[in-house]
Amino acid sequence: MLRLKLALQTRLALAVVTAVLITAVVVTAVSLFVIRRDMRDELGEQQFTALKLTAAALDAGFADRRIALRSLAQGMPPGARGNALLMQAYIEQHQSLTSLFFNFSVVEPNGNVVANFIDPTQINRFSMANRDYLLETVKTRKGVISTPLESKMSGRAIVLMTEPVLNQKGDVELVFMASIDLRQNNFLGQFTDVKLGKSGFMYILTPAGMLVEHPEKERILKHMDEAGGQNLVNNKALEGFEGSVEGNNRAGERALFAFKRMDSTGWIIGSHYLTKDAYAPIHEMQNRALLAAAVLTLLSGWLAWWFTTRMLRPLHQLHAHIQKIREDKSFAQMEGNVRPDELGDLSLAFNGLMNERKKAEMELDEARVNLEEMNKTLARLALEDALTGLANRRQFELGLTEEFNRAARTGVSMAMLMIDVDFFKQYNDLYGHMAGDQVLRRLGSAIRDTNTRPEDLAARYGGEEIAVLLPGSGLQGAMIVAERIRTSVEKLSITHSASPTGKVTISIGVGAIVPKRELHKPEDLLRDADRALYVAKADGRDCVRTVSEETAG
Repeated sequence: MLRLKLALQTRLALAVVTAVLITAVVVTAVSLFVIRRDMRDELGEQQFTALKLTAAALDAGFADRRIALRSLAQGMPPGARGNALLMQAYIEQHQSLTSLFFNFSVVEPNGNVVANFIDPTQINRFSMANRDYLLETVKTRKGVISTPLESKMSGRAIVLMTEPVLNQKGDVELVFMASIDLRQNNFLGQFTDVKLGKSGFMYILTPAGMLVEHPEKERILKHMDEAGGQNLVNNKALEGFEGSVEGNNRAGERALFAFKRMDSTGWIIGSHYLTKDAYAPIHEMQNRALLAAAVLTLLSGWLAWWFTTRMLRPLHQLHAHIQKIREDKSFAQMEGNVRPDELGDLSLAFNGLMNERKKAEMELDEARVNLEEMNKTLARLALEDALTGLANRRQFELGLTEEFNRAARTGVSMAMLMIDVDFFKQYNDLYGHMAGDQVLRRLGSAIRDTNTRPEDLAARYGGEEIAVLLPGSGLQGAMIVAERIRTSVEKLSITHSASPTGKVTISIGVGAIVPKRELHKPEDLLRDADRALYVAKADGRDCVRTVSEETAG
């Protein structure tokens, strides 16, 4: 007996060794995953750092150009303000600005060009009236940076910087405008032409998705989606994301992206780096590791199959017996001799489990029957008013919403009755609350006994108020049902000495609607019925009224 147990333990130990080998394969794969993840994080951080430096450099470039424009405006001779010739001569003296700008002009607030560095013939002939950047400059009296545009004067893709010249009253007298050519490398290109590996590149987007800079120059000033398809990662950047992320480009290739928004213009600087190039250094190592893992997996799998086949052979009989039990539902015990080892102990434990299972199954069947009965009772009580036997307010609200949606889909009418017991407080004060409860019970019975349809829903809405929902019914039909209910309560002849009629009566408000989802809500029908109830009370009670009668009154 001891020998067999030791042999079984030895075989289990060998199985554990096999599992360890398989675990080694998993660990190798996880290690490669971690290396890839760390490399992705490092590359993403490098991309984002490069973008932050580029954004800072471009913001500084715009700041330098802003200073140059302000210096040009502040150094303007006083006599040049109203003299186009002097103004033209003044700006032509500043040849050094050509290193910063493609062109610059002097414009009056109405848009008339009074000086132009490149083409003086445009003076008093070309107008920039109603340009957004000019209007904003005049309005705010501050310099602005325009959205990228195609110049009507030169036909180039440019962005304009403005600087206002104020008169003694503080109003804008002139506006200095300088353009930056987006397709020249003297500004954007010196930063964005940086290569990221073999396939990586930088590009710039406006907050509206227009390309300001891109390796494919023909795409500048076009929306990023015009090249075909959407890039969800770019959309994320437009929504405000900053940082690095991995995703698919519009061609479906995996790539590393990074985004940084400029402070001066709000433009988004992005970078794109294909992962097949970014992860190239680890691809070879990964392939070798996967090959080694595959060999180990095959070897470990063969060993595991060989050992477990020998180890689990005695368990086949137990497995077959369990399958028979699943088919027959018999919970029969295993027959035959019990082996003197762990498997024998397992057989004895299994037979004991079958006995316990039989008892547990019987107890479970009994408990299941009891639970079903309890659930039915709870479900009924959850949606029923205990006093009147009608539906409760929760069931009524659920039914109202459901029928409202159905009527809105089908375009049919639906109606509601709101019922209130007349002088019910006086009845309770005079006869006591127990008598009042008895009135509500009889009222509930009278409504149930009224010839209503199966789909109609009567519920105790609150206190002495009862609501009746009439799906598919119009106003006239609902009035007939309401009068039938009022008459049935009147026929109960319940004594009420505090009522002018000498007996218990009810007032009923009727509302009807053909709901339209975009115009109405379920509460609209409830509100109409409630208003009609107030009309009935105002008309002396013991009657049926609608909202239209309120208007007539």
